[in-house]
Amino acid sequence: MGRNQGWCLFVAAAVVAALLPAPTMAGRLELKNEISGVTGVRKLKLAVRCWSNEDDLGWDTLKPMQSRVWKFTTMNMWPFQKTEFRCQFRSGFGTTSQDVVTVFSVQSGFRKECGDGGDECIWVAKRDGFYQRRIVRNDNGRKSFVDILKSKWVWKW
Repeated sequence: MGRNQGWCLFVAAAVVAALLPAPTMAGRLELKNEISGVTGVRKLKLAVRCWSNEDDLGWDTLKPMQSRVWKFTTMNMWPFQKTEFRCQFRSGFGTTSQDVVTVFSVQSGFRKECGDGGDECIWVAKRDGFYQRRIVRNDNGRKSFVDILKSKWVWKW
């Protein structure tokens, strides 16, 4: 390959790399147990099993007002858009209507549902169901949250 062809190839590669979207550097997933207003410790606990494409995080039990946070690096560049976390949830009130809930995905439509920025997804268990806590910012840039019911608890057993 001649010197001019090598230089052209280098410039073309640099232009293509500059035009590609940058991968998201960090993602954050938080699961919270805010079940309250009932007697009996068993009804207040939330059992959670989560996994990604690469890791099985196993089962865990969250007591009332407890949360679990996972931070990770995501890849948001085609064809490598694959970071996704799924979970199963069990409470004293039942389980979510879907057996498996996608709680984080790099797909842009999903990330927009998480709210401002899209790199942080928060999910909350309450007495009446399972919520996605959307992050919103007001006109002053102040962060606040809106809880959106995603599933009522159902009995499947």
